Amino acid sequence: MFNFGSESKAAPFHSVEEATAFLLNQAALSKVRHLSYWYLQYRDGAPDQVIWVATYDPAYMSLYMSKFTPLDDPVISSVMEDKFVDWSEWFEADHIAQSVDPIMARYGITRFGISMPLFAPGDDKVIFSVCTDSNLKDWPEVRNQLARKFLPFAKAFDERMRPLVLAGEEATSVFRISA
Repeated sequence: MFNFGSESKAAPFHSVEEATAFLLNQAALSKVRHLSYWYLQYRDGAPDQVIWVATYDPAYMSLYMSKFTPLDDPVISSVMEDKFVDWSEWFEADHIAQSVDPIMARYGITRFGISMPLFAPGDDKVIFSVCTDSNLKDWPEVRNQLARKFLPFAKAFDERMRPLVLAGEEATSVFRISA
């Protein structure tokens, strides 16, 4: 599992592929389904670049980006307003979530997840998400455990990602959106 002492001193990631491999390993060690990191860069007040590193199937990521932009996604919109999002609540209330639920399920993405905002400079936004297996009865406790466990992890991961973000890393996991 994640070693907070050594991770805080870990070297920055050299590529999106290295960061993705790290997330895949940590998801397996933590026994969660998926981990996801979004960095939304803004230039002159408008979205300029989206960096998405996740353990999701690349086919799902491509499908998602072909049907939505992060700005269209109500979960991401809520997190961009610095709100912690409980996916199960979103699935109960939002018609978009209900319509994409079968697609997400096909790619192993459950409705038991959280998305957390992290600090970013200027107008930029950083979102870290975790999804796992659960059930409605156990979910409140599981959700709280995920938040306690993964907020420090998310902050450390973001620190290691910042050099790539600043360099404007070009890779398959980096998507550009137009203003």
